[in-house]
Amino acid sequence: MTKKVRRNSTQLRTARYFQRYNALIAPLLPGVAAYTLWRRYGQKKSPQSFRGQWGSVPAEAINALHADSALRTPHSALIWLHAVSVGEQIAARAVLRALREAMPEARIALSVTTDTGMETARATQKLGLADAVFYFPLDAPWAIRRVLRAVRATVFLTMETELWPNILHLAKASGAQTFLVNGRVSDNLLKRAPLLGWIWRWMMLNLDGLLMRSEFDAKRIETLGAAREKIHVTGDVKLDADAPDAESQSATRERWREILKLGDALFWVAGSTHAGEESLVFQAYFSLQKEFPNLRLLIAPRHIERCGEVIEIARAQNLEIVRRTQIETAQASNPIILLDTVGELGEIYAAADVSFVGGSLIPRGGHNVLEPVLRGVPVAFGPHVQNFREAAALVQRAQIGKLVSDENELTQTLAAWLRDENERHEITIRARESLEVHRGAAMRVAEIIVQKLKSTPE
Repeated sequence: MTKKVRRNSTQLRTARYFQRYNALIAPLLPGVAAYTLWRRYGQKKSPQSFRGQWGSVPAEAINALHADSALRTPHSALIWLHAVSVGEQIAARAVLRALREAMPEARIALSVTTDTGMETARATQKLGLADAVFYFPLDAPWAIRRVLRAVRATVFLTMETELWPNILHLAKASGAQTFLVNGRVSDNLLKRAPLLGWIWRWMMLNLDGLLMRSEFDAKRIETLGAAREKIHVTGDVKLDADAPDAESQSATRERWREILKLGDALFWVAGSTHAGEESLVFQAYFSLQKEFPNLRLLIAPRHIERCGEVIEIARAQNLEIVRRTQIETAQASNPIILLDTVGELGEIYAAADVSFVGGSLIPRGGHNVLEPVLRGVPVAFGPHVQNFREAAALVQRAQIGKLVSDENELTQTLAAWLRDENERHEITIRARESLEVHRGAAMRVAEIIVQKLKSTPE
């Protein structure tokens, strides 16, 4: 069978899957519509988010992508990258920077799902890494077609695990190349994907490339039926995030210590915490203060809407706490700081002496344990790191962080680091050395996409 015949056969099969899938989900759409209305008016989500869900792309975004299209070469790419929320947006910056370098003529559109993600996306746009930002549509054909007509992408990239059947099918049908970037296969996905049956196979057929963060994830996605020739191990783009040199890191550290009014206090940052973890962090902090009375704590809940809940947990334990946005007017001396802003946590880690990354003392799968160590700060994390297993293993091998099983081990680990300034300095050096050899993932992603665009189908 020739490549052309195989291609036509695949197109017919995916078209049948498309019709079958949308017939199945049609009865659900009234409920989806009601949900979007509830999000808008019940949860007070932004009107831009609501309109974006139904396929509206702002006029300024369209103009930024196409205003001078007549002056551009026929081979200029238009790249649409989707990154759901803040964490994926931060990771995407390294990819966008590499794409800018590899394809300076390309226009780049960046989409998000959440309002907090949009704040980060606008900051990314101000950095010059994206030309336009907008909200990602529902996975409904008419909403997706509206966006595809507005954006006219030649490349569609989606980050990590964000796979939706209709967008992949319609982007591919429109002529765009489609890629999963920094792909990972969690334990949950490994269990759920086979249950999706033909829907999962359909999504795999509509992907031109699966750019996986590790060999571990590559083997898992192949086990789930992805074609081996589409799979590439590029490394974890989060290791290409902005890791400042010693001089700029020192400046960032001093700036944030001044903003947070830390003086010469020891400083612990507990990031990306979930319900059930804040009380454990506060108990550990209470214990640590007995030995380190000048220790300060900043806690950053994973979901900013939980700030009120975290304040109540602290007050129930008789702890003074102040929002980061109200620190200038704080009445208490040396209170716990609650991070109630978006996009600042990464830099704040640079001001820390020790850190903890949440979603790990409870069974949530963990969060990015590399974020603190990229800034040279030792990190503790719990045993539930299924979603970041490779990163956690790297941190442990390099001896720049430690897995703790409970609150007591967390307290003991942080105390050992706080007692030994020399060890903290050695961890900073080891972090730079051990992570440097893993860099370059974002550029490998860009190189693969460039090669795909250069190749012409028979």
